[in-house]
Amino acid sequence: MREEKLPSNTQEGVTLQTRPRALIADDHVLLAEAVAAALEGPPRGFETEITGTLQQTLDALKSEVPFDLILLDIRMPGMMGLKSVKDVIARATQSKVVLLSGNADKIMVQAAVANGARGLIPKTMSIQSLVSVVDFIMSGQVFLPASEYDEVTLASSQDKELLSKRELAVLHLTSEGLTNKEIATTLGANEVGVKMHMRSICRKLEAKNRAHAVTIGNQMGLI
Repeated sequence: MREEKLPSNTQEGVTLQTRPRALIADDHVLLAEAVAAALEGPPRGFETEITGTLQQTLDALKSEVPFDLILLDIRMPGMMGLKSVKDVIARATQSKVVLLSGNADKIMVQAAVANGARGLIPKTMSIQSLVSVVDFIMSGQVFLPASEYDEVTLASSQDKELLSKRELAVLHLTSEGLTNKEIATTLGANEVGVKMHMRSICRKLEAKNRAHAVTIGNQMGLI
């Protein structure tokens, strides 16, 4: 990591202006280094740091100098879905946190955005396109390439039809360990409605309770 400063001329002389900082949290070293090189080059001039695990990322966020941008691989070691994403967002209050993934679940991505993430950049995107998206996000926008990620990947058509889209969302968030109140906040619903959806899920899946429903959902490929 380089900590260079860029000179800026003023009437009084020369002042120092810090470079924007980007944290690339991805255990795919070659990709992370390629992204870092692209962000460091002109005209962007980012100062970059690379981490390869959730713990390394959380440690990096203890720096006194905040990151302006965090590209977060949702499947690197230590990540536990939405919970880990929320932990990073909570500790990076001054950063734009962007998910980075080659295969992301649409429901999870939407929930992450609802909790403050600035969108998703697919790993299938070219480096040139990726840095253009970074420019877009740094301008204050949210980037969600809807065609690039799957809503539910492993369930058969018949299984998908078993649960409504909202029930699938509730089941997925339940599997992330969220309470009914947290699920309601994430989905913009009320807690009573979430409880009703959970009862319907248990009935349709013939589950004894919410934990059993999550187990069955995993077995069926619904989550």
